[in-house]
Amino acid sequence: MTLWFLARAAGFVALITATVTVSLGALGAAARPTGGRVDAAHLDRRVLAQLVHRSAAVLTLAMLALHGVLLVVDHYVAVSWAGALVPFTAGYRAVALGLGTLGLYGFLVAAGTGALRGRLVAPSPRAARMWRGVHLSAYAAWFLAMGHGILAGTDTGQRWALALYVGCAGAVTAAAATRWLAVLRHRRSPLPQARRWATPPTGAWR
Repeated sequence: MTLWFLARAAGFVALITATVTVSLGALGAAARPTGGRVDAAHLDRRVLAQLVHRSAAVLTLAMLALHGVLLVVDHYVAVSWAGALVPFTAGYRAVALGLGTLGLYGFLVAAGTGALRGRLVAPSPRAARMWRGVHLSAYAAWFLAMGHGILAGTDTGQRWALALYVGCAGAVTAAAATRWLAVLRHRRSPLPQARRWATPPTGAWR
């Protein structure tokens, strides 16, 4: 039973750190200046936010790995390695565990693209847009992790667990809304429009 309690604790910690990761990622993107000079204080805040964002991402992966290993090693529920790694094949709450497995893979994709950002974004603006689209898989992974926790968690009915789920959902929702509002403001600002007008179409100078 000790491993079972530790596995549940690791799962909750992973959800919290994943929420921090996704929220800071969204807020960091929303805080990017649309033009003009960037002062040192703003740059320092962005560097600190990125450091916490990446550290929380690493901790999330570590807690997810610990959560999965403890579930397999512990014999309180029947979860094999195949059931933990292949979605929807576990003998214990297959759908709920499948969501968790897919969430893990989504976080791995997001973490991998984050680590390789410099190499993947550098070639062209199109590559940067593609990278951003793939990196946004973190939102889907977080959503799957929430579904896994609610459906598979034996503590879901507890008030503290419900408060935790609601708090995490509120944090990510607020951060995502802030990000998309910033995107809308950026698209409506005169600087991006001026850049589009000033950029000649391909072959215009031929």
